Amino acid sequence: MAFPVIHSWQIEMSGPITDYSESVFAVGNGRLGVRGFSLQQPKSKPYDHALFRAGFFEPVKPGITDMVQLPDVLGMVVEGYRPADYLQSLNLRTGVLTQRWHQEGLSVSVDRMVSLADPSLICLRMTLLPDQEGTLTVSVGMNEEVANLPVHDDQMTEETETVRLLFPVRHTENELVLRAKSSGREIRFIRSVFLEGRQVSGDRILLRAEAGKSIVLEKRLHVLLDGEAGKETDSDPWSAHQAAWDRLWADCDIEIDAEEEIQGALRWNIFQMLCSNAPQDPSVSIGARGLTHGRYKGNTFWDTDIFLLPFFCWHRPKAAENLIRYRLRHLPEARALAASQNLSGARYPWMCAADGREQCESWDIGLCETHITADIAYAVHRLTEITGAPMTGEMKHLLAETARYWRSRFTWEEDRQQFSGFFVKGPDEYCGAAVNNTYTNYMARHNVELALQYAGDLLEDLEKRDLRFFADHIAILYDPARHLYLQDELFDRLEPLPGRKAAGEPLYRSVCFDRMQRYRALKQADLVQLMVLFPDRFSDEEKRAVWKKYEPLTVHDSSLSFGVHAHLAFQLGLIKEGWDYFFRSLMFDLRDMLHNTGREGVHMASLGATWQALVYGMLGLWAADGKLSVHPCLPQEIRSVSLPVYMKGLRYRITAAGEQVTVREEDAGVSA
Repeated sequence: MAFPVIHSWQIEMSGPITDYSESVFAVGNGRLGVRGFSLQQPKSKPYDHALFRAGFFEPVKPGITDMVQLPDVLGMVVEGYRPADYLQSLNLRTGVLTQRWHQEGLSVSVDRMVSLADPSLICLRMTLLPDQEGTLTVSVGMNEEVANLPVHDDQMTEETETVRLLFPVRHTENELVLRAKSSGREIRFIRSVFLEGRQVSGDRILLRAEAGKSIVLEKRLHVLLDGEAGKETDSDPWSAHQAAWDRLWADCDIEIDAEEEIQGALRWNIFQMLCSNAPQDPSVSIGARGLTHGRYKGNTFWDTDIFLLPFFCWHRPKAAENLIRYRLRHLPEARALAASQNLSGARYPWMCAADGREQCESWDIGLCETHITADIAYAVHRLTEITGAPMTGEMKHLLAETARYWRSRFTWEEDRQQFSGFFVKGPDEYCGAAVNNTYTNYMARHNVELALQYAGDLLEDLEKRDLRFFADHIAILYDPARHLYLQDELFDRLEPLPGRKAAGEPLYRSVCFDRMQRYRALKQADLVQLMVLFPDRFSDEEKRAVWKKYEPLTVHDSSLSFGVHAHLAFQLGLIKEGWDYFFRSLMFDLRDMLHNTGREGVHMASLGATWQALVYGMLGLWAADGKLSVHPCLPQEIRSVSLPVYMKGLRYRITAAGEQVTVREEDAGVSA
C-alpha cells in the first residue's frame, strides 16, 4: 500500500484516490469537514463524497442518532475526462488540498479549502491548462442525492443498509435546500461561480480552450443550518483563510529539530485536531473520528476529555473552555441517564450524541465503561489548573453530581470494610466486565475528592462526611511487596494469550469477543494510562512495576495505546522504547497502522496521545498548584523542541535542547 510522502509543511501522494487517501487528505474548520474525494470520480454509492456539519445529527432508529452526511455540493467536473491517477498535496500551513491530474492533452489542478475565516464557506479553485485549442465543459451543479450508512458499534459487523435522512425541498440554480424528515431541520447550500474573477451562471460552463493558456474557474459554497445567515464573502477568501491559518499556527505549531518526515507528521497530527474543533461553539464537541468520517455515529467519547483537551488547554484555552462547556450543558441528560440506571447523581454516556444521550447499543460497553464520568471530572479540574479558568458554579454542580453517582454505583462489602465496583470496564476493554478495576476506582475516588475540595458549598455536612468515608474506603488493589497496582481482581486468573498477534491486525478481527475477554491480554493502556494522568502521585518504582507487568501483555489494538505507552516510557527514561511507541503513534493514520483509517477516518485519540507523548512525555511539561514545570527527556531523533503555550492567561515560549531548557514569557496576544 502506498503512503504519503511527508515534508515539513506538506504531505503528498501520487496514484489513485482511495478511501485511505480520502481520510488523510481530509480538511475542515471545526464546523465543516470534507473528505479528500476526487471531484472527477462520480458517486457510486449515495454515501460517497462525504461532507459533515458539526452538531447535525438525526435519528436513524428510536433513541439512536447518526451524524448526518451532507450531499456532494462540491461538484466541479470537467466533462468527458476520467483520470485514474492524481498528485495530491495537502499544504498544512495554508490548509489547502490540491489535486492535480493530466489526461488527453489537459492538465487540471483543483485547490480545495474549508475556510477558517468564514465557518460556513467551502471554496474550490480549478485551473485548466489545455495543450490544444477546442472547447471544454465544466459541470458545477450540486448533487442532492445522499444517504447515511450507519456503522454498527460492533467492529465485526458490516452494515449494508442505508438510511435517507435528508430530502430536497428547493433546488434552484444557485441554492439547494434539504430538510431532515424527523426533526425538520433545514440545511441550505448557496453557490456562486466565477470565471477569471467574473461571476457566471448555469450548471454547465462552456470554456474556449487555447493551447498553453490557463483558465481559472472558482466555486464558492455557503453551508447554512437552521436559518443561519452567511456572512458576506471576502473579495479574496483564499487570503483570508491563509491569514487565519497563520494566526492559528502561531499558537499551535511545534518546531522540532528532527528529520523532515517527523516534523511534517507532527504538524499533520496538529492540523487534523484543529480541523475538527469549532473553537467558538460550546454546543458541539469532537467525535472519535472528528469530521473525517461517520464512524461511531459521530459521537463524543472520553477521547476528547482525556486525549484532546490537553492540547487545547495549552494552545487554545478558549477552545478548551468550550469543550468543557459542552459537557456542562449536558449535565441534565447525565442526571437522567443515572436515574434510568436506578442511580443517583449524574452519569455521563460512553457514546455521547449531540443531545447528550447515550448512543452505545452494547451492554458490556455502554453500561460498564463507567470511568467516562470520572474522566470528565478530571478534565474539568485540569482545565482550571492549566488555563486558570475559574471553578464556576456549573463546574461545582458537575463535580457534586458525579460524586453522588459514584457513591450510588459502588457496593459496600461489610466483611472487607470496603466499597467495591462490580461489572465495570476500564480503558482496557478486552478483559470482560471486571471487579474493582483499579483505573476506574482510582478515578472515582479522585472525582469525589474534587467534589469535596471544590463543591463543598453544595453538599450538606452529613453528605460530605459520607463522601469522605466513601473515598477513604474505595478498594484500590495494590501489592506493596511488588510496589504494583493490580488491574482488577480477575485479570491474573485469566488464561494467557497463545501465540503472537500479527502486526497491524487487531485481534478482534480474528478472535470472537467472548473468547477474547477470557485471555490475559490488554487491548490498550489501562494502568499505564492511570500513571500518566497523575505523574506526581506515583513513584518511579510504582510506574516501573506497572510498565514491567502490563506493557508485555498489551496488544495495542487501539489507536490511543501507542502514545500513552510512549508517554510513560519517556517519564521513566526508557528512551528507546519511548521513541518506538512515539513513532508508531505519530504515524498511526499516516501509515494506516490498524488498516482501518480509510473505512473509519482519522483517529482523534491517537492525535492527542501523540501530542501528550511529545509535550508531557519527552518535554516533561506539567502544571500543578499554579506552577509550570519542564523536565525534558529527548531522544536522539529529536535534537530540540520549541513551542508556545498558554498558562493562566500568560503566553510562554518553551525551548529544550538536550537537557537545556528555557521558558520565556511572550506577548500573549489573543488566543481562541
